[in-house]
Amino acid sequence: MTKWTLGYRYPIALTISLAPALTPMMVQAAPFEAPPATGILDSLCYDYVPKIEKPASDQDANAQPVEVDADRLEAKQGGTAVYEGDVKVRQGVRKFDSDYAQLDQKSRDVIAIGNIYYNDGQVTVTSDKTLKSNLDTKNSELEEGKYQVHGSPVRGFAKRVVMTNNNQNITMEGAQYTTCPPGQEVWTLKAGSIDIDQKEVFGEAWNASLWLYDYPVFYFPYINFPIKDERKTGLLYPGYKQSSSNGMDITQPFYWNIAPNYDATITSRFMDKRGLMEQVEFRYMPDPAHTGTLYFENLADDKQYSPSNPSLAGLSDGHRYLMNVRHGSALMDGSLRFGIDYTQVRDKDYNYFNDFSPQVGTQVDSQLQQSFTAGYYQQNWNLTSEVRRYQILSPYALLPHEMLPRIDYNYYQQGKWFDLAWNSELTKFGYDSGSAATLQAGERYTATRLHLAPTLTVPLVDTPGYYLTSQYKLMFTSYNQEVPDNLVSQDRSRFTDADSKQLTLKEGTITRTLPSFRLKGGVNFDRPLDWYDGKGTQTLEPEFQYLYIPYKNQDEIGIYDSTTTRQDYYSLFSDRRFAGLDRISDANRVTIGLTSRVYDNVGDERLRLAVAQAFEMTPPKVRLYPSNPESTNARSLLSFEGDARITDEWFAHAGTQYDTSEGEFTAGNGAVEYRTGKLTTQVNYRYIKDGNLDYRYPTNTALAEDLSQAGLVMMAPIADQWQMYGGYYRDIKQDVNIDRKIGVKYDSCCWSINMSLEWHNQPDNVTLKPTSEKVIGLQFEMKGLGSVGTGGRSVTLDTELLPYVRPFNLKGQQ
Repeated sequence: MTKWTLGYRYPIALTISLAPALTPMMVQAAPFEAPPATGILDSLCYDYVPKIEKPASDQDANAQPVEVDADRLEAKQGGTAVYEGDVKVRQGVRKFDSDYAQLDQKSRDVIAIGNIYYNDGQVTVTSDKTLKSNLDTKNSELEEGKYQVHGSPVRGFAKRVVMTNNNQNITMEGAQYTTCPPGQEVWTLKAGSIDIDQKEVFGEAWNASLWLYDYPVFYFPYINFPIKDERKTGLLYPGYKQSSSNGMDITQPFYWNIAPNYDATITSRFMDKRGLMEQVEFRYMPDPAHTGTLYFENLADDKQYSPSNPSLAGLSDGHRYLMNVRHGSALMDGSLRFGIDYTQVRDKDYNYFNDFSPQVGTQVDSQLQQSFTAGYYQQNWNLTSEVRRYQILSPYALLPHEMLPRIDYNYYQQGKWFDLAWNSELTKFGYDSGSAATLQAGERYTATRLHLAPTLTVPLVDTPGYYLTSQYKLMFTSYNQEVPDNLVSQDRSRFTDADSKQLTLKEGTITRTLPSFRLKGGVNFDRPLDWYDGKGTQTLEPEFQYLYIPYKNQDEIGIYDSTTTRQDYYSLFSDRRFAGLDRISDANRVTIGLTSRVYDNVGDERLRLAVAQAFEMTPPKVRLYPSNPESTNARSLLSFEGDARITDEWFAHAGTQYDTSEGEFTAGNGAVEYRTGKLTTQVNYRYIKDGNLDYRYPTNTALAEDLSQAGLVMMAPIADQWQMYGGYYRDIKQDVNIDRKIGVKYDSCCWSINMSLEWHNQPDNVTLKPTSEKVIGLQFEMKGLGSVGTGGRSVTLDTELLPYVRPFNLKGQQ
């Protein structure tokens, strides 16, 4: 990512030359493409900006013929030629006009006076004063010149422009720069002098000041700015926000361009309620096949720390830090790949991510993941490995099992009438006893697992409109398991049989061999509809699956990487009831589903309705934990999914899981969204019955109640240049406001201001009592120069805790 130093975002480099026979002044933009402005009124803001004109051919512009026209031409004694009255010079796309021009043939000096106009298809320059230049030395001087870059809002003025060293060095005195339309100069950057060396990446400005309207607001004794799309060492723009927990939060980054393939960003982050934090990011790319980032942040003494502060009770002092390493390598044309994603905070600093929101790290269920991967990939097979460890971010979390390592070998072969697959895995599961949570006492069971699963898939019928496929699988698993005598209490209670009250975990080698048979088929009917000009189509797609896996008691095996999967339409057609390999459920199940779709006259999907349910011919006996009761349900949850694009502006989604045996809904979600132009609004709702809360969105985890959450997000233009946005989420059942955000943005042609206010429940992993957090954000942007404040240019409907989601899964344009 290119990082800009403090100063011009889209600078100008002027190059002026005069060729023999009064070749016009040449003004060229710096070698980059300035992006267009991003205001709401783009189509109206910059209608005055001329378009870029390119030469009709690749011929050198200086080699093209020059046409000169004037009301009067006079040759004076001494070799001086004088052109007077409406002087016009044309050379290709170049145009040069003036009232008066004089050429001294001996000294090669040129003087042009009055109504000077120059246009080379890239830049237009005008002046009412005088241009002086020498055709041999190329040294030139222009008085009071205005410039306008073509295809860009960049324009400005200079009292004096001096070009030397064959136009390589340019000095502008009394220079001004802005991207605002004429007569609407909200901001202008003014400098006493600006020096540009065309060989360098950056120009320099002295005695510069930023003006808002007619008032100076900031002074720069010295700044540099890019004249090419490249990086340079220097200060980046600061960031600012105000929050309840951290108070005034100011960041000041410093960018260090070490080399073309190495750089670093050093940031000082001052939080008046926390202290001074230093952040360092180092990026490297010694070769395109090897890239990575090293990141570190350190807060030497958190002002919030005290032995009586329960949120930081695990720490012995206020020192807090985080480190992150990310690296990727690809060798042998990408066949051999390596990767690292390692993040760590200080031991027992459970609330680091809640307090400082670092933009690095992978969290899974209050665990910070640390992963090392390697793999070799070929067309029909691959060999991969991973070492995965975790750092616990909750004192109440059970120590996770780590993969030390996992090795996978997968092979695929497609024949004329069959598909063959071989999936195998060897994993050693351990845990880091040195990072035990405060409430744990004892050790966890460990194991080495070998799993082999050859699979044969045979399509029995494969014709347009219907299909029938059979699949045969043999799953062999071996565990070499170690069970300590002082087992942690959580494991002991989970693996104690409810009837015998005996511990079921077994020491030593445990093997499990299970065959699997699956038969899956479906039919696709369609019919024309009168909708969509009589060219719409509706489909009816019934499908079924029969799955058989014999029962085998697996209570002797520990749980290392498995969990119960959530039942929805698609999982009902899976061959797994548990995620992971520690539990392979027995099955004698028939699943029936029905999907109906509606397509419009151009083939876009407008409506999709799907319903499915599984029927157990024999209730499954395999349980995740021996302490869990066996399933007695003869039917699965009835699952429904529906998506609709009602019109080009209206969208709707609904999904439910209904327990037909208990006569109640266990989960549901729905959303209605309206989108047109810059207006977007969505009303959504989600419900999850207690017991399935592993799938809930972030909320008050201390409350073990059903989740019944409603949300509203909106982005709407409230005037030509004003935009309002916000989000509101509330858990109705728990009577808790989860997240609230409101913001307004004013966006004009050359500047914008974005103000936001947000309240959200900041979680606490120690007390489990979230606190209400208020955050105020302010961003002021001068387009073409930079922005001051927090956030980027775009307005987002994301809130701190909940992302904006478009849950409409339809094929075709949306």
